[in-house]
Amino acid sequence: MGAEFSSLDQLNRNECINRLVNEERIDENDPFWNQLLSFTINLPLTKASSKKLDESIALSCQKFHQNNPSSGNYSSLIRVFSRRANATRRMTDNKLMILHTTNALFIIRCITKYLIEIENELALLEQMNFRSDEANLELEKETESNFDNQNDYSTDSSTASPKRLYNPNKNYRMSKSKSNHESALLDSQENSFGNESDSDMPQNNDLVESNSKKHENILYMLIKNIIQLCIEVPVKSYTYNLHLEALNTLLILLSSQMYSKTPANESLIFDTFMQKMDRFVSDFVRVLLKNLIQQMPPPSNIHNLSSYLSNEEQNQRSFVSSVASGLWSVMTFGFGSAKTSTDQSNQEDESEKSFLSNLSNDSSNQNQDEQLDCSSRYLAWQSCHILLVLSNNCTNESLYNPYRLALFHFTDTQNTPTNLPNSEPLPWFSIDFSKLFQMFTRTVHTDQYSLLLYMLIHRNQHFKMFILSRLQIDSLVMPLLKVIFTAPERNSHHIYMTLIIILILSEDDIFNKTIHTITIKKLIWYTERSLSEISLGGLLILVLIRTIQFNMTRMRDKYLHTNCLAALANMSSKFQNLHPYVCQRINSLFNMLTRKRTKIITQINEENSKNDTEKNETASKDLLQDLSIIEELMKMVLEIINSCLTNSLHHNSDLVYSILYHKSIYLQFRDHPTFQDLTQNIDTVITRFSHEIESVEDKTIENLREIITMGAKQFSRERFRKFPELKFKYVEEDQPEDFFVPYVWSLVYKYSNLYWIDHTIDLFNSPNNNR
Repeated sequence: MGAEFSSLDQLNRNECINRLVNEERIDENDPFWNQLLSFTINLPLTKASSKKLDESIALSCQKFHQNNPSSGNYSSLIRVFSRRANATRRMTDNKLMILHTTNALFIIRCITKYLIEIENELALLEQMNFRSDEANLELEKETESNFDNQNDYSTDSSTASPKRLYNPNKNYRMSKSKSNHESALLDSQENSFGNESDSDMPQNNDLVESNSKKHENILYMLIKNIIQLCIEVPVKSYTYNLHLEALNTLLILLSSQMYSKTPANESLIFDTFMQKMDRFVSDFVRVLLKNLIQQMPPPSNIHNLSSYLSNEEQNQRSFVSSVASGLWSVMTFGFGSAKTSTDQSNQEDESEKSFLSNLSNDSSNQNQDEQLDCSSRYLAWQSCHILLVLSNNCTNESLYNPYRLALFHFTDTQNTPTNLPNSEPLPWFSIDFSKLFQMFTRTVHTDQYSLLLYMLIHRNQHFKMFILSRLQIDSLVMPLLKVIFTAPERNSHHIYMTLIIILILSEDDIFNKTIHTITIKKLIWYTERSLSEISLGGLLILVLIRTIQFNMTRMRDKYLHTNCLAALANMSSKFQNLHPYVCQRINSLFNMLTRKRTKIITQINEENSKNDTEKNETASKDLLQDLSIIEELMKMVLEIINSCLTNSLHHNSDLVYSILYHKSIYLQFRDHPTFQDLTQNIDTVITRFSHEIESVEDKTIENLREIITMGAKQFSRERFRKFPELKFKYVEEDQPEDFFVPYVWSLVYKYSNLYWIDHTIDLFNSPNNNR
């Protein structure tokens, strides 16, 4: 067992691994587990290294799959992990125990992933619950003994746990009471297996009933202990690997959804997460958000956890680890071992403090293009994936999703929480909103954080109001605009999420005013034209117009047009002091649409003149539909110009100048039945200011602008025809899971640094899905 291995291919010869995967039942108290779990592993942190790992352990996993029904070692391994997890929670500074717990999770993760990819969920849970005949006899005796000694406790949901979440939806009370009752039973049975559980749930005399739910029991034990580790063990340099493996394992368990067509609400794994972890959810979501805020970089010794062990712990480890040296040797994935240093922990702690201090700096001190390499902040990255998966399933109002509720109702630690309109009753938990906001300013260039920001702005009224009250709103809007501007390089879903965030922000009048008071200088990424200085509002208009024009020529997606124009319409009444180039682009947009309309009309006439009637009808029908879309877009642009003129003509003399310069594109629709109402106010402006200009001898640009500026200030708005206020509000689809679940899993598939066998994935509709 002490032999050295030169490659991962020789992993299958390791005696510890061979004993684990064979038919022999290994008792939970066997010293073998100390030997097995004393290895040091270089965690695979990239998709390539994860693939290499999967290929290396495939044969061992296959043998384990075949022999586990006889040995029951999968169940034993989970119980061994549970014991060590409980000990780790009590002794968070015991680095040797942390090493064992991390390694146990790693092995569980590898086995679980293999089984999920080749089996269905039910088969996975059966594998978890296989126990040898000898173990079953012991369990029956132990269960009977525990049952005889049980006390009768009430399991009313109001007293089941002092940490239970307040549920604002009365429709959930029955299912929630049931879930707390089942959690109590499962905790009681976990105690009966000899685990050192410190659960705060009372034991119950219905143990026999819970014993019949085998599949839920071992799964509950695994998930519960992982979540408790995340909550109770602080994130330090020497616990970083433990937290990362915990999240990886949870993500692997949830990934059963990728390999099944079963809805989440019918999944036993998701049911355990949603219905039986209720009392941990608030703290768990808070911890995940804290990981996102901290964006803690991985410790320098992430590839060698043993470097954090003290001399005494190293000696303890070496006593049991010599037999597993072959395993340590092969599990390197091409990384070198780090040297042991007695002050390593202190150095890492200082690094953490320095990073958090930098993150808390005011956004005004940050470069507008500063972005985090999010995928290298492994713990925060996986925390985001877990949050997205858990909160985007079971979204129907008839279902209970405590993670979604917690995410949508947490409050700010810096202010007294208050109930806002359309917000559910308090309390849940609190997070420092200013730090959360700062985190988003540096991470929204990624799909994952944009999606999370969308969810919070759309559904968490407290966080939305906080964002809208920020004086430095440009620190968030600028990276969002950069995402939209670089659309050809982005996932189309990412563009949609970003546009919807802008649309939601534009629903607020204060936001629409504020963006025109913020001046942007030294704009680097906007390459359409050199702009030394422009307002944030003007830049936002430019980016949205460019997106519409790009979409017209490339993507041809009418929904993208609608979102862009809806945001412009919401902002239009607050347009102020628009840059001349912005005014030019507004008129150019309308001009482009008129030319597109003319081209379609010509094509319709050509089709109608052809002899093939059947083909003509089909082609004409498509062209008529295109014509209808174009004309709707033209009307929206005219409404936006109308809104600006009727509400803030005196602040937009450059827009008047640009309209006069391009007046021919508007006057052609003066008598058109579809557009004449919307061009009436524009015609009034053109007539009034054209008359003033014609009587002026000095027609220099500077003089004309001065005349228009004076005329705009004196112009009476009573001369304008009144139109209803332009206001668009984003409304989510009735079945959001149809879009968000595949989208979230496509992000996990592509970016989670885990390797997935894709030929067995059922969730994605086709191989052409963007993964």
